[in-house]
Amino acid sequence: MPLTLHHLGLSQSERIIWLAEELGIDYQYVFHKRDPIFAPQSLKDLHPAGSAPVMEDDPSPVTDSKVVLAESAAIIDYIIAVYGNGRLAPTPNDGAVYAHFLEWYHFANGSYQPTLVRLMSIQGADPSSPVVKNTKAKLGRHLDMIDARLAETGAYFAGEELTAADIMIFTSLTTMRGFNPVEYDVEKHKHILAYMKRVSERPAYQKAMRICEGEDFQPLIGPKAELWPIMRSRKL
Repeated sequence: MPLTLHHLGLSQSERIIWLAEELGIDYQYVFHKRDPIFAPQSLKDLHPAGSAPVMEDDPSPVTDSKVVLAESAAIIDYIIAVYGNGRLAPTPNDGAVYAHFLEWYHFANGSYQPTLVRLMSIQGADPSSPVVKNTKAKLGRHLDMIDARLAETGAYFAGEELTAADIMIFTSLTTMRGFNPVEYDVEKHKHILAYMKRVSERPAYQKAMRICEGEDFQPLIGPKAELWPIMRSRKL
């Protein structure tokens, strides 16, 4: 079993475990506990990025030597290409689905996640400041885009079938709320809420989250979310 997937508790690296479960591939799982909020030394020793996810493939069938990757999208692309026979990643042969897949796959970490991080960094700042106003306005636009797309498909971001675009963005819509409790309006964001419930019922997602966070873990799929316990008594 050359493929090893490293997960940091309550983090975007859950994406990679979920991907592996959706693809039904074999892997070795390693859990890393936050210390106390940020990544521990064990992750920093694996890759200069010092964060999760991290993937080790030793030996890689691509290079016949060890490959170590960080970055969610890079790891997802690698696993799908090397071990997934291209599943969950539409191509130009799939028509319009391909363009939608590309846009939403890259939207997750290219646009939406940075907005969440900026919003978290300005907590407690003057609400009348231009930075706070612009960031909140951008979040609103993002959520409007997301809800409109899910209303259009009635299923997943690329179309009728789950793709890696969903695996990328779902964590940002759910788990990341435990660090920055974004609230969803039950009417304005009803398609987001329906989507989160739909995805959270997938057996592969449920199995992945049990592996990552334990049997009692409850994903943040309701209109409101609370901070994770590790965040309640600490300041970044």
